[in-house]
Amino acid sequence: MGSRFADKVVVVTGAARGIGDAIVEAFREESATVVVLDLLSSEEAHQDVWYLQCDIADPSSVRSAFGEIDQRHRRVDVLVNNAGIQRVGRIGELPVEDWMAVIGTNLSGAFLCNTAAVPLIPKHRGSSIVHIASTAGQVGLPGRGPYSAAKAGLMGLTRVMAVELAPLGIRVNAVAPGFTRTGLVNQAIKDGYLNEGWMVERVPMGRLAEPREIAQVVRFLASDEASYVTGQSIFVDGGWTVQGIGEAPTWLSAESSSEESAERTQDPRS
Repeated sequence: MGSRFADKVVVVTGAARGIGDAIVEAFREESATVVVLDLLSSEEAHQDVWYLQCDIADPSSVRSAFGEIDQRHRRVDVLVNNAGIQRVGRIGELPVEDWMAVIGTNLSGAFLCNTAAVPLIPKHRGSSIVHIASTAGQVGLPGRGPYSAAKAGLMGLTRVMAVELAPLGIRVNAVAPGFTRTGLVNQAIKDGYLNEGWMVERVPMGRLAEPREIAQVVRFLASDEASYVTGQSIFVDGGWTVQGIGEAPTWLSAESSSEESAERTQDPRS
């Protein structure tokens, strides 16, 4: 185990499972003191992690949780806003209650946690906030209107907070995962709600991400190794959001002849 975070208090929301739990493990490996805020109970709780039940969409619940953190630790060095929920439906058909629930947890919840945490964050170089956004905040995903809106909002909030908090020595960044092999995703694939082949075909690297791969980027952004990085949204998606076209034309493939490529290049209609 490393010790880069040996003197740090790291708070991670929505970390009872999935990417959040992988983030917890990544910071534990670097000797951090980790606090988890979640409504759910952890399926495999770590003995050295403090789990606090908290509804991050509820201002009073958030205030209470950070009040307890203040009493015990007197500080928060790193805050990772990971908690999120999903509701699926087309605009015009999606119930307003679903819209409010997703925005309330995924975006307003992060705002509430930031509001409670910033006064506890030491004002010096080495303090950091990381938002877990999504590729859904960058591309259009039919049926995910509130989720996409919330994640795009998180990336906007990241930029604003980075500018506001830079004079205080607090860096703010976002990590935007692509398709990731969490327990819930694996179960959805098994149950037939997700098609793994469909997802893999759309990722240039040809596979789903492992939760640990997301967590390692979060840990990097929170570390001193990223001491001059702030206001950025880092996409960890195997190249999905930047590919432009999903499949290269045959004349761009390695098997195509140089003559065919040259003809295509010279033809203004190509």
